[in-house]
Amino acid sequence: MTPHSGLALPTLFPALSRRAFLSLSLRSMAACAVEYLTAPFRRAFAGTSPSLKFFRRIVTKDNRSAAMIEWQCDALLDGPRFFWREDGASKETEAVVDVKYMEIEHHPVFVYRAALTGLSAGKEYRCRVTAAKTQTASFSFRTDGGGACKALIFPDSQCDSSYDTWERVSSEASRRNPDAALWVNMGDLTDNGESFFHWEGWQTATDASLGSRAFAPVLGNHECYSSEWGITLPSAFLGLFATPSNGSAQYDRYYYAFDYGPVHFTVLNTQREELDRLAPGLFREQAAWLADDLRKTKQPWRVALMHRDLVDYDEDPPTPDPCVRDLLPLLEKNGVDAVLTAHVHAYRRRRLTGWRHDKKGVLYILTGNAGNCFYAVGTHAIDEIAFPDNLLNYLVMEADETRLTFRCFLPNGTQKDFATLRKSPDPEE
Repeated sequence: MTPHSGLALPTLFPALSRRAFLSLSLRSMAACAVEYLTAPFRRAFAGTSPSLKFFRRIVTKDNRSAAMIEWQCDALLDGPRFFWREDGASKETEAVVDVKYMEIEHHPVFVYRAALTGLSAGKEYRCRVTAAKTQTASFSFRTDGGGACKALIFPDSQCDSSYDTWERVSSEASRRNPDAALWVNMGDLTDNGESFFHWEGWQTATDASLGSRAFAPVLGNHECYSSEWGITLPSAFLGLFATPSNGSAQYDRYYYAFDYGPVHFTVLNTQREELDRLAPGLFREQAAWLADDLRKTKQPWRVALMHRDLVDYDEDPPTPDPCVRDLLPLLEKNGVDAVLTAHVHAYRRRRLTGWRHDKKGVLYILTGNAGNCFYAVGTHAIDEIAFPDNLLNYLVMEADETRLTFRCFLPNGTQKDFATLRKSPDPEE
C-alpha cells in the first residue's frame, strides 16, 4: 500500500544526519553524570536485601525444547536456586544457575542464567528463583509450538537521554499484540553500549512489555561505543544477553541463528566499520558460517536480521553501504526470503535481485525508528516504499508454512504498509 503522511512530530526534535547526531551525543552524557555520581550513595542506603530484576527469556537455537532464562541483580546473591515445572505438574526440576559478573561504568552487574533443556513444544512452564535474604521471584513462559507464529520487530530503540519514547512505542505494540511470542530488537538498543545509565533506561522501559516473550537482540554499531565514545568490543551487549552459540572459538555469539515457528532466523553482525581492526577475521569467519547455516536449515522460511542497511544514506547521493554489500550475494544465493535492516531510523521497502527491482526477488525492509533520535534521510533508486522522516513505528511479522507477512504500524495502531510472501498460490487471495 502507498504510505501516507502519518503523525507530525514537534519541531523540538530537528532531523540531523547520522554523523551530525553522533557529534551531539556527547551532550547526553551530562545526564549520565548525575546518575553515575549519585549511584554509590543510593546503593549504600538501598538496604541489605538485593532485588531481582529484568527477568527475560533469550532465544535458543530450538525454542521448542530449550529456554534460556536470565535475570539481574546489583549484588551477589547468596545461594541462588532456580526451579521449573510444566504447568499442571506437581514435581519441580532444579536447574543449574550460572552467574556472569561485569562492571558497566564501574557499576557492578550480576547476570544470572538458567539453561533449560528437555522441554516440550507449545507448553506453559512456571519457574521460581530463591536465594537467601531475598524474596522469591517467579516467571512463566510458553515454548514455541513449531507452527504458525507472530513476532514484534522493533527498529533502533536508541534514545539520547530518557527512554520514554521507546517505552511508549514498545508498550503500545505489546498491548495491541498480546499473542506475539517473539520480540526482535534490530540493534542500537541504546545510545551508548557501555553506558550503565543507558542500559538501565532501556531495560526499565522494556521490562514490562517484553515479559516472557522470547527475545532476539541484534548487535548494532552503538553497542560498539565506549562510554567515552570511542570504538570498543561489545562487552556489555555480550554480557547481558546469552544468545545462541555459533560455534566460533573466538567470536562466539557475535552472530547467531535460531528457529521460531516455521522461520529460520539468521542474525548477522554488520559492524565492519567498528570491529574490523578490533576483531580480525570476524567477517571472513561469519561469511563461511552464513552459507553453512542457510544450507543446513529445513525451515520453510529464511529471514536474515542485520543492523546496517543496504544503503549508506549519509553519502550524497546515497550509495551501497560497503559494510553489507558483500553479504547480499550470499543471502540471495542461499535462498533467504526476507532481510530486515535498521541503523538509518527510516522505513524503506524493496524487492530485489542483485540490486535490481524484481517482484520475485528477496524482500528487503529497512525497519524504521522506535526511539527519540531523528535523522534527515534521503532516498535511493532501489526504494519502492519510503516513509517521511521522523515517523515512529514497529513491525508485526506473521508466518505459517505457506505465508510470511510483515505489517508496519505507527504507535497508535495505524497500519502504514504491508508485504506478503507466499510459498504456493492462495486461491482466496
